[in-house]
Amino acid sequence: MRLLPVLALPLAAACGAAPGADHPAREGIFGAAGPSEFILLTARGELVSADIEPGRVVGPDVNLGVYAAGGQRGGQAVRGIAFNQAVSVTTTGQGATGIVGAMPLQLSVTRAEEGLRARGLVAGALSDYRLDDRQLTGQIGRCSYELTRTGRTYEGSRSCGGQPHHVTVLLPRGLSSWNDAALATTLGLLLGA
Repeated sequence: MRLLPVLALPLAAACGAAPGADHPAREGIFGAAGPSEFILLTARGELVSADIEPGRVVGPDVNLGVYAAGGQRGGQAVRGIAFNQAVSVTTTGQGATGIVGAMPLQLSVTRAEEGLRARGLVAGALSDYRLDDRQLTGQIGRCSYELTRTGRTYEGSRSCGGQPHHVTVLLPRGLSSWNDAALATTLGLLLGA
């Protein structure tokens, strides 16, 4: 996954400022976020952003369409490009199957009182993650997350094969209108690469 550096972050952030420290640039990024914007920002200054609209996910590294899947009641297809990988995934309320680049995506998705849980493969990597009103946790592709909701954002640690570092994720309200498997697939693509 190619992450975009946030040049506006203070030099202290790049030099290892305390995780979770509030920097004006960080506050400005999240303060300026629109109601349909997805943002992932790390303490290292890495940024992933995308605008989530009805039927679309568009950003510097993502261009996905979400379509009604013909012949499948309530099914949706997620197709396009994410981080230079072709995406073709078909979802139902309980699962998602398809490819990301040359790697399989296959998820079993369940919903209970505690929220959404997805298990399976994201771009060929074993994944097991949960999302609810309080937490975003688990393994998504090659990255593990331990985030807790704080106001509009989820904050905590992420590790993608190295040392854990602080990360903040803003999820837009628009994702709640998608079926569970399309939501789990989109999160897997945005957070797991």
